[in-house]
Amino acid sequence: MKVWPFFRYFFSYILRAKTRQRLLFIAVVGLFLSAFSLMVIQGIMGGLQKGLIARSKSIHGSHLIIFDEPTSESLAPIKDILIKEGIHFYSELETEVMLKSKNFVAPAKLHGIDLDDEKPEFLQDKDFKGLVMGSELAGKIHLQFLDEVQIIAPGVTDSIMGEVPRFVTETLSDYLYTELSEVDEFEIWSRVGMVQNLLRAPGVNQIRLFGNVPDDVLEKVLAVPTQVEKRHLSWEKMNEALVWSLNLETKVMLFLFISMSLLVAIAITSGLMIFYSKIRRDLMSFWILGMAQKQLVGLCFKFTLILSALTVVIGGIFGYITLKLLEKFGHDLMPDIFVERQLPVQLDFSHIVMSLVIPFGISLIFSYFSFAHFRKENQSFVAIVRSLG
Repeated sequence: MKVWPFFRYFFSYILRAKTRQRLLFIAVVGLFLSAFSLMVIQGIMGGLQKGLIARSKSIHGSHLIIFDEPTSESLAPIKDILIKEGIHFYSELETEVMLKSKNFVAPAKLHGIDLDDEKPEFLQDKDFKGLVMGSELAGKIHLQFLDEVQIIAPGVTDSIMGEVPRFVTETLSDYLYTELSEVDEFEIWSRVGMVQNLLRAPGVNQIRLFGNVPDDVLEKVLAVPTQVEKRHLSWEKMNEALVWSLNLETKVMLFLFISMSLLVAIAITSGLMIFYSKIRRDLMSFWILGMAQKQLVGLCFKFTLILSALTVVIGGIFGYITLKLLEKFGHDLMPDIFVERQLPVQLDFSHIVMSLVIPFGISLIFSYFSFAHFRKENQSFVAIVRSLG
């Protein structure tokens, strides 16, 4: 007897029976939604995380060359290598300071940029006659355009009637809004000369590199001899806490999804046990027509596997189509209070595999439990026929 008529017969049970397979039908729908939702969640979350990382790299750079102390030596050999390789960069003198405006005080990270280098893209149109300040930081200390603010360096002092921290007074010449709270609430930029005057330290202490920097270029840069020791930090090292939290977010999302999928697994187990108990007489009909009992039992399990795989694949396909629609029409759906109105989608091969394997794996495990129970309870159709007689 052919196998596909057997499968078609039981597919019709799920779709047409009025009372027998409602629970199993609910389980199938739940399996479809599991694959669909996992595909959509991973695609959107991956896109949002990718957008956050891209914005952070556009501000802080993808790599950072740090000198152990400010150096005034010529960095022309390093800069020549970067210019030759087409790497965007700028050198800076960075320090942590306190800002004081009237009665308001706030900590900040001050970047003194060497304007002889190429300005990063996010600072191209900014006015460096004074300070370029994160918008949230300016709001904290109630600063407006051209207001004066004291910049205090607690680690550098003047011996005037005791140890007094050095400070300079500058005006706010421009705002910066990056959509990154840690930048908008904490960082400011200015001319490197002003920071050198504040710290009484000529030179710079960092070089920020932007874009994709090949490993061989980094090796060349680090191999250039300098009077002050230098070290390299990648973006991942600079933002270890952020990288760790993004990985944790992904793992927690998967854990919660798997936990919720167990509810679908319970429906699968219950539905299959009811399904198997109801089709025993139908299986005996196939047995009477000449199919071996072992083959019948095996086909029942294969039927559940095919049903699960087909449902998961269809759910994944619908999820992928939904992601493409959201990517195209997300701007019309999302209100303007959201940073990512376009709902960027980042879906790689591993995401697709996980979206299919996790629901199917859960279904496989719990389907086997139901099948094992059915096989144990129906070891002989002869005994069942005798009991009916």
